[in-house]
Amino acid sequence: MSRAEGAELVHRAVDAWNRRDAEDLMLLTDPEIEFVNSPTAVEPGTRRGPDEARAAVEAQWDILLDGRQEIDRIFDRGDEIISLGRLSRRMPGSEAVIQDRIVTSWKISDGRLTRVEVLGFGGTEVQEALKAAGLEE
Repeated sequence: MSRAEGAELVHRAVDAWNRRDAEDLMLLTDPEIEFVNSPTAVEPGTRRGPDEARAAVEAQWDILLDGRQEIDRIFDRGDEIISLGRLSRRMPGSEAVIQDRIVTSWKISDGRLTRVEVLGFGGTEVQEALKAAGLEE
């Protein structure tokens, strides 16, 4: 898969997440998909298979009712894309928007996502995750 195709797959996955479209999102995944959420996340841990991955994503939507992800930068590492971006949402009962950084690893095989791992969320975690991956902003 070319760099452009890998980046396009990641953008399509984030778009499906933003639209709350679990069907479209699962169409992009391998039957053996692994979804790994950061240890500091509300729903930490590893989920395997489309049913568990879908449940994890739907749990995120339940918590982040109007959450939206945006990708600021893509790092191509062959069969892995690392995205650096932002996750934003409104404060409950307010129009104020809060936003923080997120870095995610997307492993791809045969045009499908095989593993999605949130490497870090928030300023410090994101910096540490980028450093651990040998990347710089």
